[in-house]
Amino acid sequence: MNFAHIHLVLTHFPPVLSLGSAVSAAVGLLLRRRDLVQLALVLLVAVGAMMPVVFFAGNRAADVIGKVDGVQQDAIAPHQRAATIAMAVSIGAAIVAAGLLLLERRRGTLSTALQVLVLIAAITSAVPIGWAAALGGAIHHPEIQMR
Repeated sequence: MNFAHIHLVLTHFPPVLSLGSAVSAAVGLLLRRRDLVQLALVLLVAVGAMMPVVFFAGNRAADVIGKVDGVQQDAIAPHQRAATIAMAVSIGAAIVAAGLLLLERRRGTLSTALQVLVLIAAITSAVPIGWAAALGGAIHHPEIQMR
């Protein structure tokens, strides 16, 4: 197993978990379900904790895949730039989420305004992660290339 393999395995989690966080926050806010808002917060923290590992493995994978036939070399740099942004945003969202989890634990609940903040943090995290994932798919997935 090399870093390219590790990156490919781990890289699927942040898009799924961040999207799950956004959906959970939205449904929790609409249905006034505290447990769903808490789930969104936990998912945001998990994504923020996971992104540096995914990012590091991706940087190391770039060295390995440069030698693989069929790899779109010009797609690597845009993916790396997007991943840098996604990592920074997801870590920021995780810090906000951790603070809100602590606040919620002390107070027993979060105000509607803070629950909206959870939704904003989840969407703000999911969008750049999704963009980085889409750009990553362009590196070596000929089956999804639109011509």
